Amino acid sequence: MSRLPNSDAALPYAAAIIGAALSFGMSSHWLAAVGIGAFVYYFVRLLQEAGRDLPIESFILVMASLQWIVGPALAYSGFSDHYKYRMYVPVEQYMTLAVPGVLLLSIGLYAFRRENRFALVSHYIATTHQIVKRAAYLPFYLIGVGIVFSVLVDRFPPALAFPAYVLSNVKYIGLVYLIFSDRLQYKGGILIAAFGLTFLSSLKGAMFHDLLLWSAFIGMYAAFIFRPKFGHKLLIACLGFAFIFVLQASKDLYREKLQEGGRSDFVSKFVSSVEERLDTDPLSESNNLERLVVRINQGWIISRIMQNVPDRIPHAEGETVATAVKASLLPRLLFPDKPIAGGKKNYEKYTNFYLQSSTSMGISLLGEAYINYGVAGAWLFMLIFGLVSSFVINRFFKLARTYPTIWLWFPLILLHFVKAETELLVQLNFLVKSIVLVYLFVWANKYFLKLNI
Repeated sequence: MSRLPNSDAALPYAAAIIGAALSFGMSSHWLAAVGIGAFVYYFVRLLQEAGRDLPIESFILVMASLQWIVGPALAYSGFSDHYKYRMYVPVEQYMTLAVPGVLLLSIGLYAFRRENRFALVSHYIATTHQIVKRAAYLPFYLIGVGIVFSVLVDRFPPALAFPAYVLSNVKYIGLVYLIFSDRLQYKGGILIAAFGLTFLSSLKGAMFHDLLLWSAFIGMYAAFIFRPKFGHKLLIACLGFAFIFVLQASKDLYREKLQEGGRSDFVSKFVSSVEERLDTDPLSESNNLERLVVRINQGWIISRIMQNVPDRIPHAEGETVATAVKASLLPRLLFPDKPIAGGKKNYEKYTNFYLQSSTSMGISLLGEAYINYGVAGAWLFMLIFGLVSSFVINRFFKLARTYPTIWLWFPLILLHFVKAETELLVQLNFLVKSIVLVYLFVWANKYFLKLNI
């Protein structure tokens, strides 16, 4: 991995020890305290690496440990007692699966990180500056393509819905290109305007997950240019967390207003929802804390699976893993029974809860590992998955030697790898399809428009 100064290299370990020690008193099990310490380690390391490296691995681990360990630990400690979104097995049973699973995932993910990757990234930054300087209109072209497909995405037939969705996200890649342009006098205003439009789009659909993920991804690239100090990065992260807290506290009320009054005037509905929630329920109120814990706690689904498997439903013995690999590599023509990605089928089967047709929930990678292989097998699976993922990410970095700006497309290609709630089928399906679509998009622009992306 990229080397840090000795004092910086010790900081994540020191923070992890302090985090584990502070949480030990309130944690319901010592493994939960260890897991919280691991989360602190990944978080501090993510902040350190931002601006020095592209910390995809650390971002994956922050999201996984937050949703698989921190959220469940808070639920076990009494911060959430939701009638449905609760923990279904004892804390020791759950943490014995989750904490070693995340730790082994991290060992795998960091395994193939190159010690000279910082030098590679520095070279890619310089090359990207040159490419964007030669084609100053390129960022605006990509932003325009993404906006067009964002407007039209709902009008495409189901067979073209996925390509339209991927191309709608090209606007974010355009923003990343813009970060490396020399048009500093326009850059800030355009970034703010683009995020404003994206936020309005999220308000209209009452869906904020992709907005938050892309904000984090773009922040990673912006750190290369603005080089914020660690304290500034920590402040930005805290402000982002505060925004998520307010958003989560107000989201349910906002959605109720949309259902009652339609999706017109959605900005004022959102503002009024935030004001009403803050007036009636201060953020310190337990119900707002419970809303946040429920949102970040993916462990309730995993614990529900552990309650059912193998007592009521036998282990899948690798069936869902084989299906995911097969489905990601074969077209539906050669695989007529190819499952539809989204996670609903496995969620309903292994939790015995049923979803509305418009609702989608995933069993997560950790839940799927347990479904197939049990606790010890899940540990091994997480290690192997981390190793394979590390190898793939490392190969992408090497590919950037030949295609210098391919590293700007990593967030789109790896979008579902950072989502802790998605299962293997969704991750592999999105990875393979997005690679093909990005390649076709780059090729088409080069062949028809003579535009090198």
